[in-house]
Amino acid sequence: MAHDILAINKLFLSNLRYNKISLIFNLLFPTLYFFYANPVGNVKSQNIFSNISFFWTYIIFVSILNFMILSVINYRENGTYKQLWLIVTNKNSIIVSTFIVYITIIMLELIIFNLTIMIFNHMWQSQLFIASLLLLLIFGIVIYMELMILLILKIKPETISILATILIFTLFSLITINPDNFYLQIICMINPVQFLLVASKWIISIITGQGFMPVLMCQLFIVSMIMVIIGIFALKRFNINPLVKQM
Repeated sequence: MAHDILAINKLFLSNLRYNKISLIFNLLFPTLYFFYANPVGNVKSQNIFSNISFFWTYIIFVSILNFMILSVINYRENGTYKQLWLIVTNKNSIIVSTFIVYITIIMLELIIFNLTIMIFNHMWQSQLFIASLLLLLIFGIVIYMELMILLILKIKPETISILATILIFTLFSLITINPDNFYLQIICMINPVQFLLVASKWIISIITGQGFMPVLMCQLFIVSMIMVIIGIFALKRFNINPLVKQM
């Protein structure tokens, strides 16, 4: 299985050159918007964390959606996924390879983003790297698993970009809902964007010494388990054959 994963990793890396638009959309847009919302020189090291977690959330969520989910749907519908499966005979190897390759790419995106912010604002905050990478490595996998539910839907390749736009707009709009009730907060955190924002708040509070926030940790654990269950269900139902032709 390790040999299969390595071979598929090389293939996905070589295909990155066709994903230049996604790379720009995932990284350039949030970087430009950060400087629009926070002009150069106006961001201080002591309040940088209050401004930056939203942008980490955007980069992580949109990158996972574009690279790990929508690209797999496209591979499946054009027959590429089945060709890979015929070579490795294990769909899980392809899923694992997708995660390994693109989680590395997202790590690089976060590093570049943080470095750009620090350079232009003449500051050095190593905690930015630590917090953003911990957010990705700890919670990126559960976001990936929740979004796997999209893999069992019959989606035409030509509608993928429309789906991505609608999904991003809807989920980011829903983060304005912020109930006070513990259980309603858990329900709202099923939204992966809201989940990442809460997770970044929790990680930042630990990194900056503000406290462990056990209630928040409990909510994150509960929602993570729900997302893992969704991912396991979706993975079992995932069909390597094109679904649109079966409509």
